[in-house]
Amino acid sequence: MTDFVFTELVNDPPATVISAALGASSSAPFAEADVGKAVKLAASQNYVPVAAGDDIEGLVNSVEPSTVNSGFSFGGVQIDRRAIVEVGPTQAGALAIGALVVADTPVALGTAGYATVQAGTPSLFNWRVLRHVTGTGVTGNLVLIERV
Repeated sequence: MTDFVFTELVNDPPATVISAALGASSSAPFAEADVGKAVKLAASQNYVPVAAGDDIEGLVNSVEPSTVNSGFSFGGVQIDRRAIVEVGPTQAGALAIGALVVADTPVALGTAGYATVQAGTPSLFNWRVLRHVTGTGVTGNLVLIERV
């Protein structure tokens, strides 16, 4: 018998990706290594990295070589559907299937890594754990989240 598991590839319709200025300033550029990291909207019509405990507004989908708005990085931000993320270092215990998540301590800009999450109560942008991709949902494991 074939096993069925949820994946990020089974999206109908496809995920919504918006074009956006990325970074807090022109001196804090995003790189290809930052694809997959969690971001939030900032005041200069740009998306910036989240801090631990923040709602996840989207995930970086692409980073282009060109810049916008006097030097800001430019790329795509996925704002819905599903994504694979890592359970963050401050998560106590295992993340349960169906648990709502917020950002955990992020991986530094320019360093390859997944968005990190922890159990929490988002105020506006709700993402929930849909599947344990590796392990049981403890720190360092990969999980599939879905925007709800």
